[in-house]
Amino acid sequence: MAVQQGRPNAVTAAEARAGTHVLGIFENPLNTRILRAHADGAKRFAELERKVGWSAPTTLRAAVSRLCDLGALRKLTVRASPYAVATALTRLGEEMLLVAAELEAWLGHCPQGPAALDGEVAKVVIKALGGGWNSTLMRALSSAPVGLVELSRLIPDVSYPALERRMGWMRSTGQIEPVETGERSTPYIATRWLRQAVAPICVAGRCERRHMGEVSPRATSVEVETAFLLAVPLAPLRGDATGCCMLGVQIESDDVATDGPVLAGVTVDLAGGELLFCEPARDAEPPTWAVGPSTAWLDAVIDGSIEGLRIGGADPQLALDLIAGIHCGLFTDR
Repeated sequence: MAVQQGRPNAVTAAEARAGTHVLGIFENPLNTRILRAHADGAKRFAELERKVGWSAPTTLRAAVSRLCDLGALRKLTVRASPYAVATALTRLGEEMLLVAAELEAWLGHCPQGPAALDGEVAKVVIKALGGGWNSTLMRALSSAPVGLVELSRLIPDVSYPALERRMGWMRSTGQIEPVETGERSTPYIATRWLRQAVAPICVAGRCERRHMGEVSPRATSVEVETAFLLAVPLAPLRGDATGCCMLGVQIESDDVATDGPVLAGVTVDLAGGELLFCEPARDAEPPTWAVGPSTAWLDAVIDGSIEGLRIGGADPQLALDLIAGIHCGLFTDR
């Protein structure tokens, strides 16, 4: 099985990344209110208007129609009147409420103070997050401070003004911060809060895999590496955790010359419970490993379930500790 090699000279941002279809729904606070209004059952339009609060009827109808087209809501005929229609959550809509809960938990730690998911602050924050994930800015900023000039080289298919604008959004919302070096060009690095955003991104990605497979892009090495590079430093570990371990995700390659799935992920080195380094995987034969498809890794990271992963090597307990640590760092220890 091939191991995709480390950080490339450039990362492509030409397509939407896994998870961004669902995240984008919550950029509009009205969508959040509509989905939550259906949490206790089907709603006719008049009921929905009362639960959602003031919104122009045409705007509300258009938003409901878009959510129906997406597959998050379905239309029902009301028995009492064959001409009356109600809308209800689909399985996709129900899982989108779980994404909403994770987004709001993350927004609760906003550096500027807790932000409600259906408020205007959240709209700006989620837009900045989606822009950083889609453009691969988060990949470039995930492991070391990077300045705008270097970013323009790493992400050549996004214009310099667009990168500058997205960096501005991420900085103003507390997702990245400058590192003072005394040099002319100021480098930036991901904040702890941005690292914690891997939690809602993973839940959104799993939602897409389960219910939007035909339109949702598959995870690539870019998303896999970014998620691990951001999340591993958050993992609480036992004090004697020592050794080297690869965390690998089997991803389907579009390269016809590749024989079967390729392996993307990170190599983690620990000593006495301290993280020495975490970098894109290069070693095809690491001393210890945890490997599995993206669906199994999403279950492991989100739920702590390891059934779909293959774990082995010199110190399987080290791999188990890392998996449990990532789950705790993202979903319980926050």
